[in-house]
Amino acid sequence: MARHSFIQMSKLPNVKGRISYITSHARQENLYATYRTADNTFWSNLARESQQEFQRSGAEGKCIEARELIIALPEVYT
Repeated sequence: MARHSFIQMSKLPNVKGRISYITSHARQENLYATYRTADNTFWSNLARESQQEFQRSGAEGKCIEARELIIALPEVYT
């Protein structure tokens, strides 16, 4: 049975934890390819800045540090 393609966007309240999960070979979930766009220092700085801005804004709820875009392509192209 052929799989269909899809796109999913998720809000990430813990961007450093998600990057750690994705880049860990021991914990990957059937990932065929990943693409690293920045080093760990960038993600740490992004998380810190997002948390600080969230606190300064006085908003309620959970801080969204980043968004994740997942693209699943079909296994067979016609």
